[in-house]
Amino acid sequence: MLAYLKFELRRMYREPRLIILTVAMPVILFLALGGSIKGNTPEDTKDILAYLMVAWAAYGALLGTFSSGVGVSHERTAGWLRQLRITPLPPAVVVVTKAIACSLVAIPAVLVVSLIGMARDVDFGGGQLALLVLFMWLGSVPFALVGLAVGFVLPPNLAQPASFLVSFGLAFAGGIFISTDDMPKLMRQIVEWSPSYRFTQAGVSVLQQDAQSGAGWAIIAGWAVVFAALAALAYRRSAAAK
Repeated sequence: MLAYLKFELRRMYREPRLIILTVAMPVILFLALGGSIKGNTPEDTKDILAYLMVAWAAYGALLGTFSSGVGVSHERTAGWLRQLRITPLPPAVVVVTKAIACSLVAIPAVLVVSLIGMARDVDFGGGQLALLVLFMWLGSVPFALVGLAVGFVLPPNLAQPASFLVSFGLAFAGGIFISTDDMPKLMRQIVEWSPSYRFTQAGVSVLQQDAQSGAGWAIIAGWAVVFAALAALAYRRSAAAK
C-alpha cells in the first residue's frame, strides 16, 4: 500500500495544474473579498477577515480533494484503472490509497491562504497554522472519497459538472458562502449533520483556540465510512462494466 501511495503521489505532482488551480481560486477570492471587508471597528474587521481566511482555506481544501477524486474519470477513460484491476491490489486498498493521495491536495491551499491571512495581520500563530493544516487535511478525506465515487461512475464530460454541483452544495452547507447563522432554523439543523459544516467548524475552533468537537469529528468519520463504501462499490461496478 505504501509503495502504491508513493506512486500515486508521484503521478499527481508531475501534473501540478490541479493543485495550482485549487490554490489560486481560494487565494483570489480571499484577496478580492477581504479587501472590501469593513467592520464597525478595526477589531471587527480583523475578526471577519480571520473567519474568511479559514472559510476560504476550507473551500480550497474541499475543492482540491474533491476535484482530485473526480480526476479518476479520466484515468478510467485512458485505461489506467483497467491496469490496476489486473494487479493484486484489493479494491479497498485502491480506494483508500487514492483517497489519501487526493486528501493531501488540501494542504497547499490551506497553507497558502493562511500565510496570506497572517501577512494581512490576522492574529494566527504558527502553532495554530500547524493545527489548521492537520485538521483540514484529516477532515478533507470524506470529500476525496465522494469525488472518487463520482469519478468511478461518470465519464469526464459528466464528472466535471457533477463535481461543480456537489462541491458547491457541500461548500454552501459548510457555511463558506453564507454563514449558517443566517440560514433558516430548519436548514441550519440539517447542515449541522453535513461533513462540510463540521469540517469548517473544526477550522473555526482552531482560529478561536477552542477545543475540537468530538461529535463533529464523529460525524466527519461517519460520512467518511459511508463515502468509502460508495467509492468501493463504484470501483467494483466500473470493473464489472468492462
